[in-house]
Amino acid sequence: MQPFTDICFDSRRVTDGALFIAVPSVGEAYANNARARGAAAVMRFTDETQAREVLAHFSSKMFGEPQNSLTLIGVTGTNGKTTVTTLTKQVYERVTGKKAALIGTVSNLIGDEEIPSANTTPESRDLYELLAKARAAGCEAVFMEVSSHALEIRRVEGLRFAVGVLTNLTQDHIDFHKTMETYLAAKLRLFEVSDICICDRRVAEKYTVPQKAIQYDGADNYEAVRLICKSLNLDSAQCEAALDKVSPPKGRMEIVDTPGLKATVIIDYAHTPDGLEHVLTEARQRFSGCPRLTVLFGCGGDRDKTKRPVMGEIASRLADRVIVTSDNPRTEPPGAIIADIIGNRDFSAVIENRIEAIEYVLSAAIPGEVIILAGKGHEDYQIIGKEKIHLDEREIIRRFLDK
Repeated sequence: MQPFTDICFDSRRVTDGALFIAVPSVGEAYANNARARGAAAVMRFTDETQAREVLAHFSSKMFGEPQNSLTLIGVTGTNGKTTVTTLTKQVYERVTGKKAALIGTVSNLIGDEEIPSANTTPESRDLYELLAKARAAGCEAVFMEVSSHALEIRRVEGLRFAVGVLTNLTQDHIDFHKTMETYLAAKLRLFEVSDICICDRRVAEKYTVPQKAIQYDGADNYEAVRLICKSLNLDSAQCEAALDKVSPPKGRMEIVDTPGLKATVIIDYAHTPDGLEHVLTEARQRFSGCPRLTVLFGCGGDRDKTKRPVMGEIASRLADRVIVTSDNPRTEPPGAIIADIIGNRDFSAVIENRIEAIEYVLSAAIPGEVIILAGKGHEDYQIIGKEKIHLDEREIIRRFLDK
């Protein structure tokens, strides 16, 4: 790898002396651009999988095979990845006194450095760079969210996980995987490269999973944390004590400070049928006796359309007040997405503009009410058309209260 200064799959990142790997679905059309920007060589492939495997292999070599110096823990599943990895990292560090890294949806944490996250699981070249940084920072373990997309297109090629976890499997990403069976098959790739496998019992009962997998209640993220810690031979009593002190990740059942508002406002990333049902059920249990449970949500555009009416049914069944709005409509008309959600049901309000919808919910709040803003979670943007527009629900709430 010495002749090359870098490995790139994006021609915009090519520098003098870099090797450009033209992944067919990403970079083939930009091979000439890479040459013009100073690429020392261009590798072309007709096979997508082969290109991605080579990209991962060369990236591993360029960064000195950092995975061999780290204990890797991978977590996949429709929901729960961020919570499980974030909590387990904190427990691991408290119990062992060692440094750990986190790679995932909200952000990447390498020692004390926070690196913005573009994908749940980075492309292999960037992933190996993060692992090299983790090694250089003195980290001994890496807790990583591993998406089905990443498993399918070989972003984690070349990695071996000490522990692999499948938290659950519910409807999502059918636009990419086409069926639940192929969706599961992608996720089960994690078990093929894991020494210890931990699996949601419901998945194991419904589908064929490796017999060696340890089963647990996939609705309980804390139980997943305990099983990971046990698999890493950590002291169970110390882990329980550490679990009492951990902080949940941003945008996961996050209670927002709302001075002057006599209602509880929660921001949660729930953007799937299972996620929405889980957060509403948990809110009912945690705030039993609240006079009204309100949920505000929408569905993403250019994504699985079949989950929209399902989420509408869940919201109407489990919440007292439902406000339907936009959530990353992308290139689809927001009104069409909302119509898919609504069907023939009656909802409390339909307000396409998400900012106006949030302001409406807050203005109509009653004492003791629990309000859940679902779908955005940690995100601080709204994708309209192909443009990312800044939208942080915490800021919207603060501005409203300041008025």
